[in-house]
Amino acid sequence: MNRILALSAAAAAVLGLAACEPTGTTAGAPGAVPTGDFVLVGIGADAVPTRDVLLTIAADGSISGQGPCNSYSASQTAVPPAFQLGPMVSSRAACPAHKGLEGRYLQALQGATGITYDGGVLKISGPTYLTFEPGRPASMVAAGNSAVNTTAAAVDAAR
Repeated sequence: MNRILALSAAAAAVLGLAACEPTGTTAGAPGAVPTGDFVLVGIGADAVPTRDVLLTIAADGSISGQGPCNSYSASQTAVPPAFQLGPMVSSRAACPAHKGLEGRYLQALQGATGITYDGGVLKISGPTYLTFEPGRPASMVAAGNSAVNTTAAAVDAAR
């Protein structure tokens, strides 16, 4: 009986994942960068243990996201693997506790010149490189948002 329940649960999970239609780039295409949500895990040689910075890549290549304090958005005008942001718009909340990380992140993002996705890792490179994993910050997941980036999962599965 337990085996039947386990198999039923596994089948339901597979069907649920299959129903998620990825959006964005073609899986496996050269230079493919999936759209969707990514969480910052590294800036330069430093790890970001708080994992509280979100980057969202839209189908048109534009970016948006949420730092530990402020939200931001910008157009992205280059074709991957190149990366070139247009003017960035950011909220300006005063958050002294997060100013260092957020300022460093936004500065690195604005100075970036390249973007790649390989092995489940998104890298934005420039004078300071940024490393992301698919998903959302834990604080957003705890608030009831999904942690899964289905486009990144589809690209990974195709490789």
